[in-house]
Amino acid sequence: MTELDPTISSRRRPVEKLPPLPNGSKVRKRPLLRRQVGSSSKNPLIYVSSSTPFMSVVKRVQKQLDKSLRDVAAAAAPRNASLAARVQALKRDDAAAAVSGGVAVTVTSTGKAIEKTLAVAGWFENKGDCVVEVRTGTVGAIDDVLPAEGGDGDEESRVRRLSCLEVVVRLK
Repeated sequence: MTELDPTISSRRRPVEKLPPLPNGSKVRKRPLLRRQVGSSSKNPLIYVSSSTPFMSVVKRVQKQLDKSLRDVAAAAAPRNASLAARVQALKRDDAAAAVSGGVAVTVTSTGKAIEKTLAVAGWFENKGDCVVEVRTGTVGAIDDVLPAEGGDGDEESRVRRLSCLEVVVRLK
């Protein structure tokens, strides 16, 4: 049998851990910070939690993709234009949408909900008319450390790192 040689150092940087909590102190977790996205954003963002139903996420994504198709068609063909002008505008906008990639719906999750987000990605991948892109990342969460009851101490904050998964769905 071969054993790993402990003298060989790993090429990774050493992990910097948070200092231990003082005795009797408690940690209060704050909600995750979310990106502020305008209501007229071209790329809608859907957050998934572990309690979000799977089909609800699928329907939200489909609704956003359908809305993007309707918006492109409505903007391309004004009602008072001639038929030839409408057809030409639709062709022009189809070419522009193909170049820009159209609207991309982003589904984001952390922790236990990552499995559900991967299932959503698989569902749209199997559908065939969508392009799915999966990205992993890390997001910071802020926790408050409360001192022990009766103890004199200041409340401090810590940053905790969480794994994050983003699935971007576009129409082909």
